Amino acid sequence: MSAMRQLIMSFLLAVTLASCSLFYHKADKQSSELSGIIPFQEDGTGTYAMEARYSNWPDPDTLIIYIDGLRYKVSATGKVFDPNGNKQYDFGNEYPIEQLFFFQKGRDLFLFYTDVDINGAGSFVKRMSIDSGKMIWEIEVEGFSFSRPLVRGQFAYIGTIGLIGKLKLKNGAFDWKFSGLGNNGRFNHFRDIDFPDEKHVRFVSPHPFSNHSDTIIVNDITGVIKSMN
Repeated sequence: MSAMRQLIMSFLLAVTLASCSLFYHKADKQSSELSGIIPFQEDGTGTYAMEARYSNWPDPDTLIIYIDGLRYKVSATGKVFDPNGNKQYDFGNEYPIEQLFFFQKGRDLFLFYTDVDINGAGSFVKRMSIDSGKMIWEIEVEGFSFSRPLVRGQFAYIGTIGLIGKLKLKNGAFDWKFSGLGNNGRFNHFRDIDFPDEKHVRFVSPHPFSNHSDTIIVNDITGVIKSMN
């Protein structure tokens, strides 16, 4: 009876280990599929930049990004470590990063992030050469609470608290932008950016006092606000 019990326990242990192994490989496969969508691809309606997720190495504020399909880690102060733990890049920010979006286009990495200090928060957009690690251009954007940037062609559509704009990826200049949009708590955060048709871009903001959303629709070609409600 003791031998039979030992045989059963050994069988259950083997099944458990096999299940753990299957789960582990499944997780690895999912990570591989995620990294496989990098470098950045897009279609006619544009594609959203990826949001960096939090990790726990080398500190609790470390973020995960992907470069050339490989997993890199960004410290709270913008130091970037390759998969082997070697420092490769430095975003050059002075204060801890609170929120980060990114995408790779060719051999360049585009960064959209907010950092914070005791006096407030600042938002930045930067274009970095992956090969040299140098910044090609960088700008500071007023406001914080970045929406997830939408990229189409050579432009990125962004939103922060009270601000929306169409940014040229070539040089970081705005094709058009509107600021000071916040009113009685409205347009403090843009949850969605999309294209309802070929000529217009829509910015959707949760309404602070109801379940409805506020929207701003801009003529993408002329840079004129069509509606704001």
